[in-house]
Amino acid sequence: TTPPPTTGGCSASVSLNSWNGGFVASVKVTAGSAGTNGWNVSVTLASGASVTNSWSATASGSTGTVRFANVDYNGRLSAGQVTEFGFQGTGSGAGLTPTCTAS
Repeated sequence: TTPPPTTGGCSASVSLNSWNGGFVASVKVTAGSAGTNGWNVSVTLASGASVTNSWSATASGSTGTVRFANVDYNGRLSAGQVTEFGFQGTGSGAGLTPTCTAS
């Protein structure tokens, strides 16, 4: 489910496809009422999990709290507009709660 956009910022929701030893996460970013010029999404991975690949975002770090930043073509969003990025990881993707901040 996608939470409602927050005023002036952004919100993010994640859906997981898990298997034994790994997972793929698809993350939806929804712009708030002011839109965005860019966004960052942080997720805290479960102990022992790591990000091995990402697309449509630039990852900073691979374990613990990982930050994903927009790429050139998906940072500027109008109010309520949605974009999506994803990442693949090893270990468990359980409990991922993305936090979005807009610029």
